[in-house]
Amino acid sequence: MLEGGTDLLYRQALATGIEPLLEVQVWQENEMLEDDLTILDGSISATLISRVARTCTINVHEDLYPVEEDGLLNPYTNRLKIYAGIKFGDGNEFRWQVFGGRITTATLNPDGTCTIQGADRAYEVSGAAFTTPENSSVGAGVYSEFQRLITDGVPDALFGTSDTFFQVMPLLTWEHDRAQALDEIATSIGAFWYPLANERFVLRRYPWTVAGDPVVTFSDGDDGTVLGTTVVRDRTRIFNQITLTGERLDGTAPVFSTQTDLNPDSTTYALGPFGIQNKLIQLNTPSTLDGARDAANAYLRRTTALTETWAFQCIPDASLELGDVINIEARGRTNVIQVVSNFSYPLGVSGVMGVTCRSQVIGALENV
Repeated sequence: MLEGGTDLLYRQALATGIEPLLEVQVWQENEMLEDDLTILDGSISATLISRVARTCTINVHEDLYPVEEDGLLNPYTNRLKIYAGIKFGDGNEFRWQVFGGRITTATLNPDGTCTIQGADRAYEVSGAAFTTPENSSVGAGVYSEFQRLITDGVPDALFGTSDTFFQVMPLLTWEHDRAQALDEIATSIGAFWYPLANERFVLRRYPWTVAGDPVVTFSDGDDGTVLGTTVVRDRTRIFNQITLTGERLDGTAPVFSTQTDLNPDSTTYALGPFGIQNKLIQLNTPSTLDGARDAANAYLRRTTALTETWAFQCIPDASLELGDVINIEARGRTNVIQVVSNFSYPLGVSGVMGVTCRSQVIGALENV
């Protein structure tokens, strides 16, 4: 959760109703061109399961369509920074950056509006492909390599607080796709790489497999902010057996590892009534049997953690962040621990926030 999001005054104000705060800025490199763009409506979508973690869509009057290539909202040079929160009658406010990234598309619509779309800085990393085959920094820590690959493609990139990793890089060669190289590094250590709302890149473990206490409670009671909930149990994306292959381009013999949920106390126990669901993962990064086993086990933890999904609509909460551990009290249930994996934040004077979560599953595979 963004700093200040657990403040009691803020949480109470959300539940009782308060004037929303929204500020849309337009930037070109380090120069702010507009500090409070007038928009009609829009939304921000955030997810942990996409390279581009955050996208935004805003609708403005058709007069703001960039008729000239250097117009204010042109998709060639300009960026958006969006801040949201709440404000009080006395002028005090809670305010957070909820999006930062390039304008990618400007569309003039037949109804007299213009739709502007933007993508976070992972979009720039994806665009900065290798122009020649790229070798890894052998022996470097995976976090150092993560930083190097990003700054080589996006020189002005900034970094936030990441988890600590001790793995080192083997000899690898990547052909073209810089983002794919980062995907492979992250997957091999059970992590995601993505920019935060403040545009700083992080490398963090799958949050639903990491122990953590809830930072805040969302409830549907009289003093709560939850407006409606959907609860799902689904086996189609659960895999309790992972076969991982590490096949590198330097001629090194491939390594293989199959990791299976063999914990009899686990719901997804492979020898129990759940049955076996196997998924094949192919990576270039693992170069040793131990590395392949660790990567397969990390992926196994990720794919067996999806035991129950809660999705809910709530009063817009600008402080919510991907990976937050939250407690849900709704539908007569209490102490439902979930981890935020996706959300959609409305931009405008009305609208509700949609949040999708995953179960926090800790220690389920200790016997693997």
